[in-house]
Amino acid sequence: MRPCPDRFQLMRYILFDTNVVAAYYLPRSHRSVELRERAKTIFDAKRSGAEQLFFYLPNFCVAEVFSVFMKHGFGTWNKQVKKTIHTKVYDSLVKQFEADIHNASLIYHYELSRYHILGVNLVAPVDHYFQFNRQTLGKKKNIMPMGTYDHMIISMGIQLTRIHGEDKVAIVSGDDRLTNILGKCRSGLTLETRKKLRLDRCEELTGVPFVPSSFPIGINLKTAKDSDLSQFFGHWPLNVGKVPKHYRHAHL
Repeated sequence: MRPCPDRFQLMRYILFDTNVVAAYYLPRSHRSVELRERAKTIFDAKRSGAEQLFFYLPNFCVAEVFSVFMKHGFGTWNKQVKKTIHTKVYDSLVKQFEADIHNASLIYHYELSRYHILGVNLVAPVDHYFQFNRQTLGKKKNIMPMGTYDHMIISMGIQLTRIHGEDKVAIVSGDDRLTNILGKCRSGLTLETRKKLRLDRCEELTGVPFVPSSFPIGINLKTAKDSDLSQFFGHWPLNVGKVPKHYRHAHL
């Protein structure tokens, strides 16, 4: 195991999207093998205490994770559910997730605030202006803007970046459009585009400058290269020690 000489210097803060957290507890909820395996590595590294990681999950994503469990527990009519999980599995998932968010034992339940609402003004104009496909359906590209919850996830990441510092915060997701738009914000926009999107007004409203350093890093666990993960975490794969007993439904 690599030495950790300074726990504060090496601390990394992760703001999770629902799809990653749900896939950790219930792997069948996501198609990407890469995402499922990487999510497990990140969670095991944290559970075992081998890495200095702090997990945030927006409160509305907490509700969405519970909803994913319910979908796979009771959605017998849902075409997205090949086979529902057993009632005992469902109960165990709920119990474990509740334990993990209770008193932030593993995941900090991140409450939505007025600053996050205001911060949407720095994200939504960019999302609605640029065309990125969220996913590919056959040969047809499905180009749609994000929902407001996704805007708020990025806005919450902006506030965490102000709190913890540049390059120490990452939004970890499996959503192509969310990470593409976040990458666009971090790459910087021309002065002409910023004016066109009225981002100068948004800067005044939020008190946050629209510059790359104001935005968190975006990591798409489906598509990120190992080098991208290593750049944020310091190395990849992460160290994993002895993981305490817990429950997750590893079967697909």
